[in-house]
Amino acid sequence: MQALKSTNSFVGSKVVSGRRATRAQGRSQVAAQARDAPWAPGSQAPEWLDGSLPGDFGFDPLGLGKDPASLARFREAEIMHCRWCMWGFTGSIAVEALGQGTWFDAPKWALTGEHATYFGVDLGPTTLVNTIAVQAVLMGGAELMRGGQEDADKRIYPGGIFDPLGWSKGADFEALKVKEVKNGRLAMLAMFGTFMQTAVTGKGPLENWGDHVADPWNVNVTTTSTIAVPYAQGNYPLELDFWNAALPPWYPGV
Repeated sequence: MQALKSTNSFVGSKVVSGRRATRAQGRSQVAAQARDAPWAPGSQAPEWLDGSLPGDFGFDPLGLGKDPASLARFREAEIMHCRWCMWGFTGSIAVEALGQGTWFDAPKWALTGEHATYFGVDLGPTTLVNTIAVQAVLMGGAELMRGGQEDADKRIYPGGIFDPLGWSKGADFEALKVKEVKNGRLAMLAMFGTFMQTAVTGKGPLENWGDHVADPWNVNVTTTSTIAVPYAQGNYPLELDFWNAALPPWYPGV
């Protein structure tokens, strides 16, 4: 009986040791999987961002991508926004560079009922309702077809007629994915900056840039935007009249 107890004790110690070894191996595997976050050297990237996604620099301080389904949805939404903003910022510059007004003046025909123009070509009278209806059919139809694709990668990179140059078939396709995300993120910031500049100055991006280059010390964010940097001009905006004068015309006021 004593021998049996000794054997059981010996077997029990082996089991406990095995569990400790398993836990130690698990910790070693987690440590091995952890990686530095490229966006902040010295910090660790979240475990759900393993570097496999294009443009993954380990940035997710709010943990929005912890759920795999949410991460896939956010990835797809980011790519769509990247592409729209790259087109949008290019268009906002092109219309001004070609002398067709500014990006915020160009579509006013949709509100006034005037003739629509496209690069100076008269397209005839139109209204905002007609424009929304056409966009709903064209864009809505395209999105329904895209959203019906079960393969997540196919929804983002459909190829075919959407890749007339065949870039998705090249050996550098993965590198092109990263470049797209980088340029798209920059375009989103640029588009946001364009919106804010126009709201404050009432000018297009090229005119704003020209004013700044001509007089950088007197035309910059601290001198043209009393909202963003209210104390830079020596003002102490405590009265409502100051803020009503500083806010853009489309803002309802305080």
